[in-house]
Amino acid sequence: MKIQNVLKIIYVFLASALIFGFTVDTSKLHFTNSENRANIFQPGGTKWKAPKFADEIKNPLSGNSEAAKEGKNLFNVYCVTCHGEKGEGNGVAAATLNPKPANLSSAEVQKQSDGAIYWKITTGFPSTAMISWRSNLSDKQRWELVNYIRVLRNKK
Repeated sequence: MKIQNVLKIIYVFLASALIFGFTVDTSKLHFTNSENRANIFQPGGTKWKAPKFADEIKNPLSGNSEAAKEGKNLFNVYCVTCHGEKGEGNGVAAATLNPKPANLSSAEVQKQSDGAIYWKITTGFPSTAMISWRSNLSDKQRWELVNYIRVLRNKK
């Protein structure tokens, strides 16, 4: 292989790494190995439970209707493709996903604490299409999404 071809490959790799990121900030992962062994993450399974400490995380935007409006805008950009317009898990991409996206208006999701929902948005669900939004959305934006998800309970 010519040196120019090798340099091109290295350049493409480095450019991709800079654009898409190539590190994981493990200091901000909000779960421990023991929690993971307790099957919080069950790729391909039907349950995805946030760790107990997530219930202690308080929503700084709780009850803020402006935050819910901003959350709707974010939802329409980042979430609607999988979760659908009403959050029912029937977006255009849902048919191809396994496991299927959650129905965010369901009693099962709505009974979860704001902290648990925030934690799930933040960490993502490994080995599924639900990515971690920690790097893409600010803390405030993730809380705005939580507030909008609360609005979805009334959209049935």
